[in-house]
Amino acid sequence: MLVLILMLVFCTVGFIGYQIVPMVYSKTALFGEKRQQRLSVDMESLMSRNEAKKMSRLFIFAPLILAGAFYFLAPPEMRFFAVVCGIVGGLIFPGIYIKVARKKIKDKFAYQLIDALMIMSSSFRGGLSLIQALEAVVEEMPDPIRAEFGIVLGENKMGVSLEEALNHLYNRVPSVALQQMNTAILLARETGGNLPVIFNRIVNNIRERRKIQQSLDTLTLQGKIQGVVMILLPVAFGFIVYSANRQIFDHMFQSELGRALLIYALVSEIIGAILVWKISTFKDF
Repeated sequence: MLVLILMLVFCTVGFIGYQIVPMVYSKTALFGEKRQQRLSVDMESLMSRNEAKKMSRLFIFAPLILAGAFYFLAPPEMRFFAVVCGIVGGLIFPGIYIKVARKKIKDKFAYQLIDALMIMSSSFRGGLSLIQALEAVVEEMPDPIRAEFGIVLGENKMGVSLEEALNHLYNRVPSVALQQMNTAILLARETGGNLPVIFNRIVNNIRERRKIQQSLDTLTLQGKIQGVVMILLPVAFGFIVYSANRQIFDHMFQSELGRALLIYALVSEIIGAILVWKISTFKDF
């Protein structure tokens, strides 16, 4: 009778595994493929298509890589906590990397836009057309503005209207100054206008906005520093206590409730860091 029961249990488990494992595998593969495509599309604005695909594949395996590295580096009693941190970090890191890289390109583009507007203004005074002025920017300016304006010229040569090409440029690197430039160009093409004078005004507006942004950054720096200190204090305190007497944390690491509390503390730290950063940061105005 016992053998029959064991056989029935074995067959049931095997049947359930046969039905569930392929479904879980297909769902996981589909999720990974969609995530890789989304990351690849997001990174195509930062690098070439082939490099974006390679980087997206690396990001897909980032949770497993970090979890494995943390597992072997962490002491035995902290491996569960380390694996959870590795998985969470691997899932969060790609989005943070893409956001930081985009902001870096956007800020650099905004700084270069002043020189680009001055070059275009000088080109107009020299009797050049708008397309020739854009070509002058591409020839004289470095990346990323050279690459972005080169895309505009390439789209225009392929038959896309200049208005649509400029709108595509704004969608890739949105900024108030670029929107003002696009509006001035479109209005000048339809109704006429003195673009050199308008561009000089846009340059003055950019410089004034930059001064205000620097003042805001200075005023909010103290709040950011306080937030960083408050976030690091619990981590530093826990590390010091753990180094001094590891037995204090034995109950935390060995019980399910303790591990759950540690995960809750980690999640709370992350949420607190995000809230402090949001409160201390001003968006573009």
